[in-house]
Amino acid sequence: MHWSLYILIGAIINVVINWGYKAMNGKADMFLVSAVVYFTGAIGFFVISAFKGHYPQQLLANGNLILPVLMGLGCVATMFFFLNAITKGPISLVDPMWACVYALASAIIGMCILKEHPSPVALAGVAIYIVGAFLMARG
Repeated sequence: MHWSLYILIGAIINVVINWGYKAMNGKADMFLVSAVVYFTGAIGFFVISAFKGHYPQQLLANGNLILPVLMGLGCVATMFFFLNAITKGPISLVDPMWACVYALASAIIGMCILKEHPSPVALAGVAIYIVGAFLMARG
């Protein structure tokens, strides 16, 4: 399957999940809901890894566990800010704005740190994202 199809399917699933957070707003503690979501995801990814032949000792043997733990703490911070935004603002603005900032930050990291060289068309897309973020923030 082409990587762009993975993006399309994953983005659609992500929108549905974010809608689920908004639907749960006020019905349960959002951080506990997020913990259940991430715990379920962790079990799912463990099963996928085991199915692909990757087991925990590979992660633990080389001392590679520090980076995933730091990334997990980053996920906690990310979800803290996202859940606070989505419970206080309209999902029709919060979710697209979140995606826009995420996309812009990814493009900046790719260009500045990873030395990727996007085409002029891709840079035009980044410019459109910036205009879109500005218009959403004004709304």
